[in-house]
Amino acid sequence: MLTLLLGATLAYMRVGAMPLSADPATISSAVHTAVSGIHARCDCSGSGADGRTLYDIVKGCLVTIAACVYRAVHQNIPDPELSFWGRLRVTMKVTFYALIVPELMIWWAMRQWFGSRWAVGLMNRTEPRLNWTKVHGQFAQMGGFARKDNKQVLHPYALCRLLQDGLLDVKELQLTEKEIQDKSKGDILSKTLVAFQTTWFMFECIARLQQGLPLLELEVVTLAFATLNIITYGLWWYKPLNVLCPIYIHVHPKTPDPPVEPKSPQEAIIGEAETTNKEPSGEGFREMLKRPVRRIVAVIKKDIKAHGWWRMLWKQLIKQPFLAVVWPLKELLDDEQVRDDATHVSTFFAEWILDSNENNLIQALSSFIGMIFGAIHFLSWRSTFPTQVELLLWRMSSIILVVPPFFMLLRAIFNRIYLAAPSGSRRERIARFLYPFFEKVTFFLGPIPYILARVCVLVLAFLTLHNPPSGAFTNISWTSYIPHL
Repeated sequence: MLTLLLGATLAYMRVGAMPLSADPATISSAVHTAVSGIHARCDCSGSGADGRTLYDIVKGCLVTIAACVYRAVHQNIPDPELSFWGRLRVTMKVTFYALIVPELMIWWAMRQWFGSRWAVGLMNRTEPRLNWTKVHGQFAQMGGFARKDNKQVLHPYALCRLLQDGLLDVKELQLTEKEIQDKSKGDILSKTLVAFQTTWFMFECIARLQQGLPLLELEVVTLAFATLNIITYGLWWYKPLNVLCPIYIHVHPKTPDPPVEPKSPQEAIIGEAETTNKEPSGEGFREMLKRPVRRIVAVIKKDIKAHGWWRMLWKQLIKQPFLAVVWPLKELLDDEQVRDDATHVSTFFAEWILDSNENNLIQALSSFIGMIFGAIHFLSWRSTFPTQVELLLWRMSSIILVVPPFFMLLRAIFNRIYLAAPSGSRRERIARFLYPFFEKVTFFLGPIPYILARVCVLVLAFLTLHNPPSGAFTNISWTSYIPHL
């Protein structure tokens, strides 16, 4: 995806200036000529042999973004029945979400960080001989254990129940960290290299700002991704990377239930009569049409009885159609537990923390980090844009990127006030009104403007490359940070 975007950008900046050819060498030379031509048209001090080129800037930014949205995302274990193309589709979906809504990656990683520690505490309390660590908790949470007989995934709560019932052998769960990390596709060295790549890019941007050198809009976008990636990588440091298959463990069968006493002759005769007097199971075409209508009417009646007319209309006419439009985003916000018959956890699954204070803390921290991500785009607030329209679009998009996380932070704060305030107090009444208000504002007015703002920022970051500001190609003077030089 990023390679195609780079190619489209170069074609936009140099359209009509290079001949078409099927020779790979000619195409490579044409791309180099296109970038060099753009560089030559820019009258920027420091360009040339002693400065950086536009190709170096774009390459460094794309490599860093790819490391943030692809390599740094630690996915859960996919469905073992998926083919190569099925796993690739899931990977592309997660990469797309990490590119468009990167703040939700922080929320997901933070939930898994807290969930893994909850799982470790639960399992070690249930069976002290396990001595589980953070690696075990992350591995179990991502769907690392499954039954050998029916391939059913066993998340930490299910493992705890089976241990309490005596249906699991403790030795099968006494795995070492090395045995779990052996299934990971990333070791400490590879993770350190990715973290070093993003950290070094952050240091370069900070040094350019400190020396008064301008940052291109693409560098500002990449800086925001790198800042977010450092936090995400820290939260997922102990989570195995790209594990494709769980560890299958043997579950002992349950003790058979005691035999049921035989029925008396009178009860047997009555049961046989009820069976023979049942109506035939077949139904006509008219009944098949009436059944879904009756079901919808029953659901509406149930909503009216439980919530009243206004909430029923809100749910049926506004909430449900909106969820149908933003269904992919709803998958990220789905907090349901794993089904009993599931063979894998969902793509964005994390153990749900039952403690309301911890849930508020997770939402508040992730919202605050999301505000920092959006605020980084304000670094280009006073930058020189080719047109006034592009400047206005960038400023409006930067503001929109901050507003939804800010509302989510207010939602978490008022929810905490509501839970802590005495029942019937003034603070409790105010928080009870403002908490659902900010929740509805965030959920119904946030996603669509936010996604449009993200797309606008990404497009502007590439469109403004054809007219970089003065000094954009000047290298950083690293010797100025060395004393006595």
